[in-house]
Amino acid sequence: MLVFNLYRSIPITETIVLDVDKGYGLNQVIDTLNKKELITRPLILKAYVRIFKSRTNIKAGEYLVSKNENIFQLIRKISEGSVYYRQIRLKEGSTFNEIVTLFTNNQFIGKDKNTDNLENIKSILDLDVPSLEGQFHPDTYNYTKGDSYIDILNRSNLKHQKILEELWNLKSLDLPYKNSYEALILASIIEKEGIEKRQIAGVFVRRLELGMKLQSDPTIIYALGKDFDGDIKRSDITMKHPYNTYHIKGLPPGPIGLVSKSSIEAAINPAEGTSLYFVAKGDGTHHFSDTLKEHNQAVRKYQLNK
Repeated sequence: MLVFNLYRSIPITETIVLDVDKGYGLNQVIDTLNKKELITRPLILKAYVRIFKSRTNIKAGEYLVSKNENIFQLIRKISEGSVYYRQIRLKEGSTFNEIVTLFTNNQFIGKDKNTDNLENIKSILDLDVPSLEGQFHPDTYNYTKGDSYIDILNRSNLKHQKILEELWNLKSLDLPYKNSYEALILASIIEKEGIEKRQIAGVFVRRLELGMKLQSDPTIIYALGKDFDGDIKRSDITMKHPYNTYHIKGLPPGPIGLVSKSSIEAAINPAEGTSLYFVAKGDGTHHFSDTLKEHNQAVRKYQLNK
């Protein structure tokens, strides 16, 4: 009977998550399983625990329970502390405000009251940067229920710093950046512009070298923030704002979102060429032009006529 109870399949039709509270021993876990009607004869299972001296100092957290699992496998998993790892995705191009919202809306991630202030976050993560924009690597991160979002940010930032440093050390000597932070700023703009990253980087680098304005629409959208309604107006293009690259010359003061490795690579290794303009063709690609006349023709063809 003991063997039958240990090796019988758990009576569920789909995978569920079992929450084990802090301070629980296996006896309390067995009681929880019994209340959820996942086992029968809990006393027999408790006897098993005593006979074989299974560990009782288990790790609190969530445990994945599969319909193909038996009680023995589940008890062993909980005894070993093989907790269930959830995942969260930090997307390319996301602003820091969007990341904070993502964490805030996640009920499984711990919230730290003392990290509501941006300067506190910089201090905790030991970051000496003007802005937290672009300081985290876009990727999928594992975490367990109750983990602090600061822990996730720290892991993401360390990965970002490693990638940026490695790529910066491979840079060409004639790029118009004073430091890796400026390269990151341009990379964040490239991230938002399109898929032909090295070609787009080439256009922007040549514009910087010639003293031309970058004139990048994503910087206007970033400057507008919550006021952006999906349409860039003439008043938006002419607004005086440090992030509006139609208004300022050179780079904006900081990145405008999370940056992928490929965008940093493009900023540090731009494609050679002579084009100074590009316009979206509507199919995800761009038309690149050497002259303003050619660019205006492309704008009429791909934008205004539509």
